[in-house]
Formats: sequence, C-alpha cells, structure tokens
Amino acid sequence: MDFKRIEVIFLIVFFSLDIFLFLSFRNSQQLVSSTSTNTSTVAEMRKRNISFGSLDTKTGYAYYLGSRPDESLAQNVQKLRNQKAEYEDVNHSLTSTLSNPIAITSADKIKIMDKFIKKESNVLFGKEYKYSPQLSTKSQIIYVENKSHGQIYDKTAQLAFTVSDGEVVSYTQTYVKSMIILHERQTIKSEKDVITNLYANSEIPNNSKITYANLAYTKLLEAKDSTIYIPVWFVTIKNKDSKVVTTKKVNAFTGNIIKSSTNGDNNYSAQ
Repeated sequence: MDFKRIEVIFLIVFFSLDIFLFLSFRNSQQLVSSTSTNTSTVAEMRKRNISFGSLDTKTGYAYYLGSRPDESLAQNVQKLRNQKAEYEDVNHSLTSTLSNPIAITSADKIKIMDKFIKKESNVLFGKEYKYSPQLSTKSQIIYVENKSHGQIYDKTAQLAFTVSDGEVVSYTQTYVKSMIILHERQTIKSEKDVITNLYANSEIPNNSKITYANLAYTKLLEAKDSTIYIPVWFVTIKNKDSKVVTTKKVNAFTGNIIKSSTNGDNNYSAQ
C-alpha cells in the first residue's frame, strides 16, 4: 500500500474540508437564530394543524467523516448465488437480478428481507445494513449502512431492492468499508431547533404531519477519490390534504437548509 500517496490525498481532503468549514461558518453567521422563540413557534405550529411528536432538545455531537472507495464488492461477487450480478467500476456499485423473485406483502416484507440480506450468498455484507422506512417507497425497499458513528443516508452506502407486482426482483448495492474521523467532534443542532427553523423558513406547510426526523450522515463532497460525509437531519413531511410526501435536509452542524439540484445532487447552500 502506498502510504505516501494516501497521505497526500488526505492532505488535499483536509484542505478542501477547511475551505468548506470557513464558508459554512460565514453562511451560518447570516442565519437568524430562532432558539429563543422555539416554545412559541411550537405552539404556533400546533395551531396551524401541524402534527408531530415530542421534539428532542438534546444537541449532541457529530463528526466530519471520510472514506475512500474500495473493491470489496467486486472482490466478493463470486460468493453470490441464484442471481445474475454485475459490478460497475465507475460508481463502485453492484447490480443484481434475482433468479427467484421474492414474494412479499406490506405486512411481512421487512421480516422477509431482513432474513434474506443476512445470508452472504444473497447479499454481500448484508448484516451491516439496516432497513430505512424513511427512504423506502412502494417500488423500492431501501437499506442503509449502519456504521459506528451512525447511519449513512447516501447512495454511496445503500442497498436498494426493486419491487414489482408484489415481488422483489433485483437490487443495487454500494458499500463503504470503513470511515475515518476528519475533524474533531462538533456540536449539532437538536431536533427541535431543526424543525422550528424549517417552519420559520416556510418549509413546513399548514395542515401537515412530520412523519420522520432522523439524523444520518450523507455525502458532502468528493476530493481526489475521497468522500467527505457530514451529519444531516432528514425531516419527512406529509401534507394531510394532498398526501404528498417531501423530505427536507438540514445541515446538523450549521442548521442550514440543504437544497437539491435538478439532477438530484445536494447543494449545500443555505436558504
């Protein structure tokens, strides 16, 4: 292993991270803090028929994490059975079509798939993934990597099963073998801070319900084949009238709302 080369790569990553931290700090200085008005904001949300459970006020800590792509999936693909699997080098992803589709129902799908992924001949490293109801849809059952520092809500560490006519027919998998801490731990925004700030910025409509509010890591940027992850609050909101479901993303360090670009990538500029 070329340790000198790895050292140079991570020096570049650290430099990129320092630039981002400076820009984030400057942007966060422009935000109006709503901490002092949280209590009145919660009461106002209730009056406007916005439903939610008790909001956690704990701030907690998190890290900037980094990873480098490896070929673990490619190196172990021969272990898979009863499926046609192909590995794609550019995105480091594995796509597989099952020889025998798995029949599921809404009531038993998680129990069935939890059992399925734990067998190595079915899914590589399946024990390291956890079902995510927040990311799943009727046509996809999503599992995310569950690392020691938290779950990863990102397509670089995801197991996505495709559902068709009540059967799981295929899946796409990406995998992050290990992550390192790039920066000392920092305080993160609480669930209550994040949700009241979303409301203050007109991101939560009247007559709606907050169905999920989860903290997870997601990709911030890439530098020299290395990926940097940050903690993000994923807040899912369901409109009670239209039944439309949307998920808002908030930088857990700064409280900045993360916009999504037209191509689906995240844009980390505060609104």
